[in-house]
Amino acid sequence: MSQDRKPDEATQETAVSRREFTAVSLAAGLAAVAGAPAAGAAELPLTEADITVKTPDGNCDAAFIHPTTGVYPGVLIWPDAGGLRPSMRQFARRIASEGYAVLVPNPFYRTAKAPVFEDLSTFDFDNPADRAKLPPLTGPVTAAGAAEKDAVAYVAFLDAQKEVDKIRKIGTQGYCMGGSLVVRTTAAVPDRIGAGASFHGGGLVTDNEIEVYASLHGWCVPDMPRQNGQPIYNMADAERAWGKLVALYKTALG
Repeated sequence: MSQDRKPDEATQETAVSRREFTAVSLAAGLAAVAGAPAAGAAELPLTEADITVKTPDGNCDAAFIHPTTGVYPGVLIWPDAGGLRPSMRQFARRIASEGYAVLVPNPFYRTAKAPVFEDLSTFDFDNPADRAKLPPLTGPVTAAGAAEKDAVAYVAFLDAQKEVDKIRKIGTQGYCMGGSLVVRTTAAVPDRIGAGASFHGGGLVTDNEIEVYASLHGWCVPDMPRQNGQPIYNMADAERAWGKLVALYKTALG
């Protein structure tokens, strides 16, 4: 599990405008997230489909991304409060290229279809009007028992796909609010989950159980907005975290 804290010193500002910075950093970030797969998976072509997963509470729109041929361990990605959007699909493509069949659900399906936010970099967490948009979205999935029901449905979907190797365990990773949903998924389907990873998960761990990254909250996600004039996304730390994720999956899932 990984947490974060604010750096002791402010990042030095440059002379680039906010709009220019957002465009440049988002493009660089998405390029890094799409980054080079492992050597053994370098030639794997991917198949991506928009699908629907039936849950006890309705129909969840989701993305299913996997190597075009073969069978692989399943992976469930829980998005952050920005939901299913291009940056989360990029995470899915990148881990799929390592040799996994990946499901990314719209965690807000009870309230709205994805993408609710096409690009989170325009969201202002300091703006009360923007913040007010989140509780109607996050409330239903974080309610008691909701994520557990979803997790059972998502795992069942993965296990029903011909691309998923049901002999091997499933991995799950989550960002921000998705971090706690990883833990709840593991508790809900303990016989199928073989590895879980939380990145800047909120309200999840104590000071005695974390690995601290000297970055702002949300550092792994390339389309995060700036905070107090500073970029949230930190490419170096994001790549460090990604390397640990891949190593975990390779060890626990094969």
